[in-house]
Amino acid sequence: MATLFTILVVLHVLFWAVALLAMNFIPPQITPGTAHATAAALVTGLLLVGLWEMTDVYDEGPNHAKIGVKLVVALAAVVVAYTQQRKPAPNSMAYVLAALIGLNVAIAIAW
Repeated sequence: MATLFTILVVLHVLFWAVALLAMNFIPPQITPGTAHATAAALVTGLLLVGLWEMTDVYDEGPNHAKIGVKLVVALAAVVVAYTQQRKPAPNSMAYVLAALIGLNVAIAIAW
């Protein structure tokens, strides 16, 4: 189970990276690939939490407050990505989405 958990963690981080790298910043635009990558990151995050709860991969349990905050930020990122992906460039919401992705990563690292 630890191997599956590690694979999911790597996929989760890669999906967030792809979501950030798939955006156009000059001119700012949210691409469909960004929307799909944010949704995939959300799904892998939910799978990680479920797997962690079921198997207790590490000695300590998950931090539910951190997971809740990350879930809200990830949901906001998915909503922004899917509602703004068809808007023509320049779309300033691309910067909001980049900030949400950065916030989610920062919470994961700093908390």
